[in-house]
Formats: sequence, C-alpha cells, structure tokens
Amino acid sequence: MLPRSLSSNVKDLMSELPDLKPARPDLGPERASYLPRLPWRAILGVTLFLSLSIGTCHIRDRQETEALRSTVLKAYGDQLAPVAERYQAIAAAIRTNTVGAAARARADTYVDPRLKLDALGSSKGLYLRVKASAVKRAEQVASASLDMPPDAIARCLGLAPMAAPELFARGAFLEKDWMSRAHEADSVLRLRVVAEELKQRSARDLPFLSEALSAQWYLLVLERGETRQQDPVDVYLWDLRSNKLLMSAQAKAEGSLVAARIAVGGVKPGHYASGAQTGAAQDCSIASQLRALTGGGAAAVFDSAPPEPRKAIGADPAAGDAGASERDR
Repeated sequence: MLPRSLSSNVKDLMSELPDLKPARPDLGPERASYLPRLPWRAILGVTLFLSLSIGTCHIRDRQETEALRSTVLKAYGDQLAPVAERYQAIAAAIRTNTVGAAARARADTYVDPRLKLDALGSSKGLYLRVKASAVKRAEQVASASLDMPPDAIARCLGLAPMAAPELFARGAFLEKDWMSRAHEADSVLRLRVVAEELKQRSARDLPFLSEALSAQWYLLVLERGETRQQDPVDVYLWDLRSNKLLMSAQAKAEGSLVAARIAVGGVKPGHYASGAQTGAAQDCSIASQLRALTGGGAAAVFDSAPPEPRKAIGADPAAGDAGASERDR
C-alpha cells in the first residue's frame, strides 16, 4: 500500500487539473481550419442544371427517335407497301405449297387439260429445286433452297424462270419481321441503321423484285433421294394467280450422256463431257417425261448403249451403208 501522505498529495494534484472535454467544431464566425467551407449553392445549382439538361436531352432524343421512326414507317408505307404485300403473298404461296408437297409420300400424276408447256415459255415464272426432307416447315424453305446448285430441268422444258432462292434473298427486307426492327428500335442510331439499309436494299433489289413479283407460275422439283440422277423427283406446277395446281408427276432420270471425241488430221481432240453436262443430259431426260405427260412430245428414253443416229431419224442403216458405198465408188 502507498503511504497515506503520498495518497493525499496525488489527490491534491488531481484536483488542481482542469476538466477534460471532447473537441467540438466551432460553428461561430471563426471556423476551425480542419472544417473547410463547402459551396453548397454552387453544388446545388450545378446538380439542378445537369438534371434539367439530361432530362431535356432525353426528351429531345425521344422526340428525334419518334420523328425518324415516323419517317421510316411512312416511306415504307407510301412507297413499299404494295410491293411488300405482293411479295408476302407470293412467298407465302411458295412456302405453303412446297411444305404441303413435301409432306406427301409421292406426287400423284395430274395434268390440267388446259396446260400447254410451250405457252409458259413466253410468261414469267419462279423455279425451286429442294430436298423434300429439308422443307418440313415453312420457315425452312428459304434457307434450304440456298444450298441447291443450279440444274437444267427448266431449260430443258423450254422455260426460263427466275430463281425462288434469289427472290427470298433479295426480298427479305419486305418481310413483316424485318420491319419490326423499326418499331422496336429505341435510339436514333438504330433507326438510322434501319433507314440506311432500307434505302440501299430498295435501290439494289427492287428492280429484280419488280420482275420476279410479276411471275404467273411456280415450278417445284422435290428430290426424294440423295441425287436427282439416281432417285426419283416429284415435280409440281402451280398458277400463282389462282394458286391452282396445274401439274404434278414423279419422274426419274434415265440413261447417261455418252461422251466421244473426234480426231481429225493434226487437230487436237476436244474435251470429254463434264460432270455438269452429264447432269444436264439427265435433267433433260426428266424434262422429256414431263413434256410427254403434257402432250408436248414423246419422252426420250436412253439406255447404256451408244445412240444410233440413223435409227433415231427412222432411216434404214443398210440403205445408208449402201448409199455410202455408191458414193465411195
């Protein structure tokens, strides 16, 4: 224990010390250096100004967006609505008829008695060849047709139709879904993209579309197997004006092209027929069967043997040989 005299001295010393109080800022006219003055008026003024400016910009953006949207939709409605309506009608007919034909087991043989294939050569039409297994739904028709290489079936029929895949590719901006972009765009920038694309595609694609949309008939070739050279194909022909079926039939390519080269003197022999030419010959075999079905001429039948020109024209081979012997004399 501390001595009594030391304890009383400590008490006396403690009683002489001033009371300690926590530091507080002086809110009077003289402020402490650690509490700087804040320009509240300026801060509030700038905040209010920025809020009003941002609100005004948003209002102007919405107004500009709506004005541009109205311009795009008006231009579409005034200039492209009739073309879009015709395109959508033809595209819907092609999709519906193609999917319906692909759903059948095979094409029934039918020919409208008024049909004359030769008369179709002077009119405009659309042509599509596609695999039946690839067009089970309407939305698959346009994409499936893009993978098909060209063929000679229509040319062998004496027809020069326009390609349906090109119609789908060039007319995509006339679809209802495409214009929904203009309705859903939420900024001036996106609307400008829509407007510019609409302008460019109108200038580039409308000339072709104006021709294609005047088509009067639609010719469809459905491949039922891996290739049209070895497997049967279903052929359909519709009148696009009435959407009436004019012809349906199944045909199969027969025979093959026999290539030959002729060597004369010192002249270099020509090339053998290419694969494309061989395919064209088989396409013409399909076309000849269709022409025979419609009364446009007998179907050509080919076999593996080389053709005999004299028999083909009805001449007697023996008489021909005799005539040649007389000339040789």
